[in-house]
Amino acid sequence: MRIAVIGTGLIGTSVALALREHGAGVWLADEDPEAARLAANLGAGEPLPDQSPPADVAVIAVPPSAAAATLAAAQARRLAACYTDVASVKQLPVTQARSLGCDMTSYVPGHPLATSV
Repeated sequence: MRIAVIGTGLIGTSVALALREHGAGVWLADEDPEAARLAANLGAGEPLPDQSPPADVAVIAVPPSAAAATLAAAQARRLAACYTDVASVKQLPVTQARSLGCDMTSYVPGHPLATSV
């Protein structure tokens, strides 16, 4: 399975590391290239190539106010077969995604979860 993680802050990198522990291939992207490099150096995955076949899933790990625009850009690039996010709220990203014309059939809004297990 190939997962693209967009946003390599604490939550995005944590998701990527957990996915790697379970054998998933992970591509990393962040508007701050240094953040993506740091996540890659931690073993969270590899930088997202400029040209790539679609990932199975893209995890959008950016602030809620940026989630819809990030989704729209990822869908325009055909980055993945389906998309989810880790935004802590849903009304803002979903409303903005609809207004941007995002494909809502391939978007499953998520929520960050944490555990020590």
